Amino acid sequence: MQEFIDTLSRELDYNAYALRSLAQLFRSSESVEAHEFASYTNLVMSQFGNIVAMAYLAEPDNQTEQSLLQTYWQGASSVAGLSSYDLLEKADINKLYKRLSDTRRAVASPIFKLKSNDHYYTFVIQRVAEQQGFVGILIDAGFTLEQTLNNQINNGYSLFERESGLPILVFSKHNQMINGAEDVTSGDFVATLNFFNRQWLVSTYQNNLFHHKAAYSIIPIAAFTLSLLVVYLVVQAQRLRLANREKQTAFEDLQFAQQRLVENEKLSAMGGIVAGVAHEVNTPLGIGITSMSHLQEMMGDLRKDYDNGCLDAERFKEFMETGDEMVSLSLNNMHKASALVARFKKVDVISSDANLTPEPVVVADLVDSFIVRFYNEYPGSLVTINANIDKSAMVYTYPDVILDILNYLASNAVSHAFKPEQKHCEISITFPYTQGNTNTHLLLFKDNGTGVEKALLERIVDPFFTTCRGAGNAGLGLSVVYNLVKGKLNSDLNIFVDEGLALTFELHDLNK
Repeated sequence: MQEFIDTLSRELDYNAYALRSLAQLFRSSESVEAHEFASYTNLVMSQFGNIVAMAYLAEPDNQTEQSLLQTYWQGASSVAGLSSYDLLEKADINKLYKRLSDTRRAVASPIFKLKSNDHYYTFVIQRVAEQQGFVGILIDAGFTLEQTLNNQINNGYSLFERESGLPILVFSKHNQMINGAEDVTSGDFVATLNFFNRQWLVSTYQNNLFHHKAAYSIIPIAAFTLSLLVVYLVVQAQRLRLANREKQTAFEDLQFAQQRLVENEKLSAMGGIVAGVAHEVNTPLGIGITSMSHLQEMMGDLRKDYDNGCLDAERFKEFMETGDEMVSLSLNNMHKASALVARFKKVDVISSDANLTPEPVVVADLVDSFIVRFYNEYPGSLVTINANIDKSAMVYTYPDVILDILNYLASNAVSHAFKPEQKHCEISITFPYTQGNTNTHLLLFKDNGTGVEKALLERIVDPFFTTCRGAGNAGLGLSVVYNLVKGKLNSDLNIFVDEGLALTFELHDLNK
């Protein structure tokens, strides 16, 4: 019989775990939604048959109130027709609340019975944390004893509860004849059960016709094993839920950090563009304005001399010569500013010339036409262009775009790659460029100049980035090349240092 009592005691201890797990649910989250509470409590009640309802009670709104506020209530089917307020009132919830002010442990109510059914209940309440409310579970005490003690070894039992040190009969489940009033000693076996702050006493009556106790020794072992499995599953479910929540929070934090990083990069790039435009355009415009202002002053002086009758031929000739210089200087700088603006507009090449269609291009013929154009533009150049092109190579692409790319790259090499004292200046163009043993459609453009510091390779395609600021270079060449390669040729521009500066991009058929 002691084995059944031990099993019953463990079952009651598991109820304490269920209550703590519910409290932990509210501690681990800033807010628990109603559907989350219902989902979790239904899972717990499905594993613990004697728990028929679970609740969350909020703190009183102010110090003058002395009653808890019912927030969430989730009941099993066995209490579906019962009022939660009637159950809490019968459990004297406010009295339990006052007892909780003196202790941080869970407090259980005396066993009570409603008039509407024959079940015996007890309500257990525990504080979540300071100012975080309370959680509670409603336990069917009769069902708890029935599940363990209703067997062939027992012939009935009675449950007593200590009040003021005295055992008070709660209910009896037996058909024994008792002489006088029934007390704890009326049964054949008495055991004490500690249920939170309450103390129960179970008096059982032995079935003398059943002597095969050994055959039933496996029952409490199996029950204990099953209970451990249930507890393990509940713990694992809680851990998975917490892990998923942490994973979701980490993912949202990562997305937020990525968005902030992208915004910062956009702002940094915009600042660089604004500074570059201001620097490049401000100089020619400033010279033009200064020239016109000076010419205006000279015209004012000339008019005064004319009005005073002291304008002579020498004074007029001086005005004409200086005026021509001012106008020429102003026009030259206005043209320079206009050219800079035109070059700025070429940075946005993705949406321009949208009506272009790919056409079959023999790469060798296209490169030959570029070489002819280069020597016409730089007739006295010391730069030699060596082309290593497969004569049979043909792709469907935009020939004008490729010519623009080669022109920008050659202009950039002439301006930046070669030192004045360098005698052997060479540009090489290779297609297809083979990397290792892999056949590719890469076009290689490289020079044998000074190259670029590796630390600057990441910034070299930024708009207005130049290593020769103040020498008439706007820093747009490689930026336009990058946009043409990405936006028109649907390829990637790879830049690296190989003796000089080397660039590769893929020429693939654009009609596919």
